[in-house]
Amino acid sequence: MIDDKRFYKRDAYFCSDTKVSLDGNIWHDVLVFDISAGGLGFQSNIIFDVGETLWFDLTIPEFLSNNEVRLRGEINRVEHEEGKFFYGVAFVDVSDDVRIGIDENINLRNRIQRRKESFKD
Repeated sequence: MIDDKRFYKRDAYFCSDTKVSLDGNIWHDVLVFDISAGGLGFQSNIIFDVGETLWFDLTIPEFLSNNEVRLRGEINRVEHEEGKFFYGVAFVDVSDDVRIGIDENINLRNRIQRRKESFKD
């Protein structure tokens, strides 16, 4: 298994309101602005610490037969700017099927984006 999230293609066009939880009981709204099969980036006004493990209820369009998936991730980076916190997260214990599904979804979205850009010219 590859632990380096940079190995996976990133979808910087991905933007989704998502639920996040420390314990699986209390959920908070955050904005996911970047995703790959290895992790994601999100914005929140809640302070989390590097090393904390969170649960994410993600909605990924065209993701396999079910577009909702619950994933666990560990915060590995925090940036603070004007009262907002930006976090980098590495997924933990994700099945190969889910990683492949996310990666295929990103490939599809990237192809669609390239086609849209080619029609602009």
